[in-house]
Amino acid sequence: MISHPFKAAGAFLKAFPLILSKDLRLFILAPLLANFLLVGLLYMVAFSYFQSLMDSAMSYLPEWISFVNWLFYLIFGAVISVLLFYSFSVGVNILAAPFMAFLAEKVEEKETGKTFDEALNASVIMSIIGRSLQRELQKILYFLPRFILLLLLSFIPLVNVIAPVLLLLFSMWMLSLQYMDYAFDNNKVKFHDMRMALRAKPLLCWTFGGIVMVGLTIPFFNLFVMPIAVVAATLLWITVFSPQQGDHSALLDHNRGAF
Repeated sequence: MISHPFKAAGAFLKAFPLILSKDLRLFILAPLLANFLLVGLLYMVAFSYFQSLMDSAMSYLPEWISFVNWLFYLIFGAVISVLLFYSFSVGVNILAAPFMAFLAEKVEEKETGKTFDEALNASVIMSIIGRSLQRELQKILYFLPRFILLLLLSFIPLVNVIAPVLLLLFSMWMLSLQYMDYAFDNNKVKFHDMRMALRAKPLLCWTFGGIVMVGLTIPFFNLFVMPIAVVAATLLWITVFSPQQGDHSALLDHNRGAF
């Protein structure tokens, strides 16, 4: 378990030369274009509405707790930032999901020599698109109730002090879940089963999600984070998760539940 953060970081280092390889360029251009357009929209909306949303949220606070306004400013800032981030990242992920599924498939073929049975004809492409969109919907349904719960915790005295930390950890977890999903889905691992496998390696998932989160804060570089993260996640599937699939059913029996 101690080595898991190093494995996550190593996967990203190995992903950089792979995304530049000739075999993968075609599967990277389309999601990059979607990233350019939607991330640009994200920044415009964030800069235009962030302060007004903050002022509106702060206006609900009674005057007698004005001495801790700075704390609530941090809490509301974290909540609004996460909400804006997920609102637009959902759009990016839905648009790019089929391309990311193809990218993960090609990375696995390139690294392992495995050949997926499906030939790329029109019916198979439509099937992959439909399956990708279904998985994105599952992730949204998984995210929303947990985010709402964390949002409600932000308004409970004393508990709200740790709410930003919980939001940070949950955001890192969701980023890991998002990008790991493509390789798991390509190998027909159910969404619930994938979550149980990832739960068994929290340090790896939080490190992976943390690296993605930091990358998303870097201007211009954040446009390339999505394909890099998909390639890195696929490499982790190959080296960490795929060899354990023989024992996967036993793992699930002992870890039933939700994160």
